[in-house]
Amino acid sequence: MHPITVYAHRGFSAVAPENTMVAFRKAAEAGAHGLELDVHFTRDDQIVVIHDETVKRTTDGKGKVRELTLEEIRRLDAGSWFDGEFRGEKIPLLSEVLELVADRGLSVNIELKNNKTAYPGLEEAVLEWIGRFGLVDRTVISSFNHYSLRKIRDLRPEVDAAILYMANLFEPWNYARNVGATSIHSYWPTTVEDMVKRSKEAGVPVRPFTVNQTKEMRRMIHLEVDAIITDKVDRLLKEIRDAKECHSTSCGIGTPGEAG
Repeated sequence: MHPITVYAHRGFSAVAPENTMVAFRKAAEAGAHGLELDVHFTRDDQIVVIHDETVKRTTDGKGKVRELTLEEIRRLDAGSWFDGEFRGEKIPLLSEVLELVADRGLSVNIELKNNKTAYPGLEEAVLEWIGRFGLVDRTVISSFNHYSLRKIRDLRPEVDAAILYMANLFEPWNYARNVGATSIHSYWPTTVEDMVKRSKEAGVPVRPFTVNQTKEMRRMIHLEVDAIITDKVDRLLKEIRDAKECHSTSCGIGTPGEAG
């Protein structure tokens, strides 16, 4: 059976507050092969791990990440919104997560959140950090800002750069090549058999996001995508184990799209 890498979306965000160290540790403990995370610059050009352009949704503070200093951001509670047991969790620095990645032997998918807010120098700063931790060959850098991915290619062509997209792109494997990207992170509804097959033929890995429904996990496993990005790490790992067992005994994995 084709091996499938499991990326924990913002950490194990089904059971812990997204993009926090506890979510990343829980993902590693659950058996995820890699971590997916989002990065922004602070006002003082520190790289922090948070999804939104503002801190309002996932902390007890308010304001744009770009307008707050690291010291101001580190005072915020990034755990209580999810559950009281996570009170006091902080927005981490990219370097803190990369240290965990390096220590646990994981892969990492770093999404550059520069499609809405311009962050001059973010590409160079992220590349510097993955180099410091010796993670160049275990890192995928993705973005909805495809100009940024072209810059990554020009700066460090050996780094895997992945186009993120929501729409049904025409021949995304060719589009990725035109951008200078090396892989595809497609929205799961657009991830269909012909697209996966043609991308594989072109040597372009496909890693759909964010796959949380059991029936869609099974469909992606059936399509033999290269990786799956999910909030529900434990569920996806179980589905992959079940599929491997069925494959070894010729029982199949059930009808693709079967509800579960």
